[in-house]
Amino acid sequence: MILRIFAMAKRHSLLVLAWLAVLPSLSANAAFQPPRVGLPETGATVIARSTSRGDSLDDMLSQNGIVPGSEKARVLTAWFDVILRDPVIQTRFPGGARALQKVFFDEGKREALMSSGLARLTPNERLDYLQLFTRLLDELVPVNCFGLVDMTAVMNRITLAQMSDTDTALYLRLLYRVLVSSGSDIPVRLPTQEEYDAAVEELSRAIVIELDADPASMDRYELYMVHPSQATPSDVCWTTRVTLHAIAKMSETERDFVLLPAISGATVEPFKNPAAEQPAQSPLPFRNRPTEKSIH
Repeated sequence: MILRIFAMAKRHSLLVLAWLAVLPSLSANAAFQPPRVGLPETGATVIARSTSRGDSLDDMLSQNGIVPGSEKARVLTAWFDVILRDPVIQTRFPGGARALQKVFFDEGKREALMSSGLARLTPNERLDYLQLFTRLLDELVPVNCFGLVDMTAVMNRITLAQMSDTDTALYLRLLYRVLVSSGSDIPVRLPTQEEYDAAVEELSRAIVIELDADPASMDRYELYMVHPSQATPSDVCWTTRVTLHAIAKMSETERDFVLLPAISGATVEPFKNPAAEQPAQSPLPFRNRPTEKSIH
């Protein structure tokens, strides 16, 4: 049974990659997309005008379930101030809040920015992001994933109003780091085929441990991997949770060898120009690409 799980993980590694590509969906959806805590239609003007920001921002917070004057409101207000004054972000998005709003309201550009930024975080920051994503899935998403099988749609249901103050602060800190890192020219080295295969083997072992080597659970996991189109929302939710918990427990190097190809799958080139057209999804890594590749 355990050997079968190892073999299954290798056979369906591209499915795992496609699955993990959902990670950038916890992008700025919770902070930018209405009716969530996003920049509203007038948000760019409101935040840019410091003299009138207070009342309008309070209105925006109230409309999205956040109590003005609360710790969460204070953290969010401070975050807006930081990103709008950061010199790196100002250079990258010269239009200020309105430019950021346009990027985050465009699904393809948002995914490109998030993918580039996440790939350029430190390994510890990527782990923080993965653990936050997993915790929100565990705590704020029902076992049937709202009756949905699209995990991006599931994670889009999460709002800042639902998050704890601690998770909100962590989320905004990581999102700030993604915004700054997304414009970096630092290349991201993707694993070789051999390194990726070794990482998948470690992942398969981590999944078996996460399932306590229970035959019924491993059968359920394998059934999803072999026949994903037949999975119920509960199956998708359960298998996603198992996989994310397993990845979080992997060693740093192998974890990144699994995560980076999945994260980078949405954009091979860094997101350099907010006005440039970017595809929402590109072919998965290791499909028609050299054995080793860097993101330039």
